Amino acid sequence: MIQDSHFEDIRPFRDFEFRTVMDKLLNSELSDLLIKTVFPDLPMDIVKAQLRSIHTINEFQEKVIYQAITSILAKTSKGFTKSGTENLVSGERYLFISNHRDIILDPSLLNMAIVEQGFETAEIAIGDNLLQVPWVKDLARLNKSFIVKRNLPVRELVTASKLLSYYIHDTLIERKKSVWIAQREGRAKDGNDRTQPGVLNMLGLSSTGSLKEHFMKLNIMPVTLSYQLDPCDTDKVRSLYSIKFFGGYTKEQNEDNLAMRKGIMGQKGKIHIHFGKSITNEIAGLDDNLHKNELIQQISLIIDRQIIGNYKVQSSNIISYDELHGRPIQDAIGYATDERDAFMKDIEVKIADMAGDPIELKSIFLEMYARPYQNKLEINAGKTQS
Repeated sequence: MIQDSHFEDIRPFRDFEFRTVMDKLLNSELSDLLIKTVFPDLPMDIVKAQLRSIHTINEFQEKVIYQAITSILAKTSKGFTKSGTENLVSGERYLFISNHRDIILDPSLLNMAIVEQGFETAEIAIGDNLLQVPWVKDLARLNKSFIVKRNLPVRELVTASKLLSYYIHDTLIERKKSVWIAQREGRAKDGNDRTQPGVLNMLGLSSTGSLKEHFMKLNIMPVTLSYQLDPCDTDKVRSLYSIKFFGGYTKEQNEDNLAMRKGIMGQKGKIHIHFGKSITNEIAGLDDNLHKNELIQQISLIIDRQIIGNYKVQSSNIISYDELHGRPIQDAIGYATDERDAFMKDIEVKIADMAGDPIELKSIFLEMYARPYQNKLEINAGKTQS
């Protein structure tokens, strides 16, 4: 077993560090802002008293994080449902790989769901671009997050990727703890849930023998999250518009932190999570002689088929698809007329405050929301192309 000291720069905090880090946060000048930002609906004095009485990470997650997410969902969603939990085997640890819609909520909802099934929470991969503010970084590491270093020179990036791969392997195999990681770097702004080969390549860097057997040992379980509404849809459309017509997009200062707040506090409608089946047996069935790149491609397709195929289609997805394909309202299935009218009015209101061609902006909005439904139709029809 590799010692934690090898992963000092990226690992989450441990129980023996909890009180020191939490006391530092509570005694800082930013403590009130921290509590108001992370727990906006809870009385500050009650939160502080509770935080001072906690001594372990799991206790912190159970008494504070879980309650905070529950409170947020009650105010910003129309319900959180889950399915596929029968695929979770008691005593097992998993590498949960999911699609990526929301920076904070994706892993938080997964942890909420598995805790309700009697499992310990998973450790969470989070990009260092989201941790530029020291107290945000400390809080994330207290919440079982480990750091994915990005935007490094090539040589340093290779070294960081190897360390990350060994940390995930060590957590799963030696420490026997589950891990969550997104199927791609950053959110799928266009709604196209496809696994980036780079993610699997990184996971393979800690292999010391057969790469195929290495991936089998990771016990990968694809997970699918679906949100009826995306609180950050306007920002995502603005980014996609800029890329389409100006060849790129440059983030504004503090944009990631604002996106985290919008994702937490914005309206999300209905939310669903589905736990797929471990793909260990499917990997075992692949040809032993596959070239590395072919193996990665095949594993990506296996993951994608589950993530896309298990997507719970929301009314927003069908409405957008119907609008793009000119389906008349009388032929609508999966939503009511007033629901379609309200959704389209909301898009029009957002477009009115955006710079750019209204027709193109509307098209990007609809394509973003329709893509998961379109992908699922293609998967069900036997198509697997990206």
